[in-house]
Amino acid sequence: MTRSLKQLLVMPFLIMLSILWLNAGFAKDIRDQVINETSLDEHIVIFCLQYCQGNERKGYLKGLTIDRMDNSYYHVLGRAALQNRHVIRSLDDFVIYDHTVIIKASGRLNATNCELRIDNVIVENDFQDIFTTLLQNQGNLIGRVERIPNCRRFLE
Repeated sequence: MTRSLKQLLVMPFLIMLSILWLNAGFAKDIRDQVINETSLDEHIVIFCLQYCQGNERKGYLKGLTIDRMDNSYYHVLGRAALQNRHVIRSLDDFVIYDHTVIIKASGRLNATNCELRIDNVIVENDFQDIFTTLLQNQGNLIGRVERIPNCRRFLE
């Protein structure tokens, strides 16, 4: 796999995880703001188009919260949904399969330098660990630090 393709595949999750960690402390919900002001949701959609299955597959940012830990740090918690769904449309719609994988990411945002450190990633409802393996192939996400441009806009 070429480096640029790997970067394309990793980028949505890095951005998602970075933003997901921005939302925990005072439990401020920043999901809609992140969708409106960043391309995180678009990256989730692209990732799902590449890896989810079915004619009605869909990826989306399910939740994103930020919570103050102290004056400089915030706990961020985010959830992305990757829906694998196939439906045969006729007089009676017939759902062949409908399986949604949830990716939960949490971390710490340093409000001083806008660096988000990923502390944990959990993949739930992952049939045969398919998406867990995809994420592991992207490298170790836990401990990764991502810079969030203008992060203070999510804190106010």
